Amino acid sequence: MASTGEQCAVCSKPGKLCASCNNIHYCGAECQKADWKVHKLVCRTFKAVREPPGPNMMRVLVFPFNNTNPEFRWMPIRPTKVRRPETGFLFGVGSRYKKNMPAETDFRSIIQDPKTGERLRHRITIQFREEYKNDGSFPNAAINSLVGGPPALGLAGPVIAYSNVDVKRGQEAHSTDLDTSDLNVIKAWFSHGYYECKDEHFYEERLKKKDNYLNMAGLKECCEAWEAEQRAAGKPVRQWTIEDFCSPASLAEVLAQYNEMHAYKEKRDAKQKAEAKVGTSTAERDFSIPVSREELAWREELDISGRNFNPLNMEEIVECNPWLAGLLKFRSKNRG
Repeated sequence: MASTGEQCAVCSKPGKLCASCNNIHYCGAECQKADWKVHKLVCRTFKAVREPPGPNMMRVLVFPFNNTNPEFRWMPIRPTKVRRPETGFLFGVGSRYKKNMPAETDFRSIIQDPKTGERLRHRITIQFREEYKNDGSFPNAAINSLVGGPPALGLAGPVIAYSNVDVKRGQEAHSTDLDTSDLNVIKAWFSHGYYECKDEHFYEERLKKKDNYLNMAGLKECCEAWEAEQRAAGKPVRQWTIEDFCSPASLAEVLAQYNEMHAYKEKRDAKQKAEAKVGTSTAERDFSIPVSREELAWREELDISGRNFNPLNMEEIVECNPWLAGLLKFRSKNRG
């Protein structure tokens, strides 16, 4: 549980500041001892990052792949609609579209405590290499040490966490600074994933019946399965570059590959639905029940958090990868 104001970080009773970092609160020695295994990772080093080194900076938490301790750092704020850190080459080099460009990244965000469902004081975003499963990224030593094993998403390579004021989709979201009280929430997400509400399975089943439902994890899994099938058949899986998007012939190949993948996905989805029906012994659920406010809020959070593919998420992806904005403008200019 994250501390709020002067509440104990463990039990939420009134607490006193930790004498070492002067940042997190504990009601007494018992709660402080219970939290020490996690808090000790950042307690003594937090003093060095209490104050920003200059204007327009945000304090983020970096999980290095080659160090067992997470690190607080100040990073410049990129002035996008949702304020994000300017990460530069922190995630390494690995662009599929142009050499010597920063690696593409993806994100997931949380606004609820993964264990209790309690709403957090700010939205926490986890940013990571988009292709960490396939690009040879090393296991993340800091995360594995924190949770005592591989995280729920199996994240690898460099990972960072940052935070923003939680707002409705489309509104400006100003940055907030992560501190030591956020580490337990982030650890819980690494360990368990997202909090599940009591009607989550019903909501998910109803949503899956929508034709435009695209779960991000399922979408990536489908792409990986298609690529594996292509390679098994001895067919090349082409990696595209920025130059390909400027060539009509190459664009035609891109479109042809997309259509082939889409056809594969439709067949795969149909097969999975058929198998699900065969293995289901329970009666069909009644989805005629009106969608409640709670269910609508759950759907919206799926989109905002990056778990579902939504065209609106493309804005978030471009903001996480600023060089992509230049690529999209370049493509648009060369179409005319």
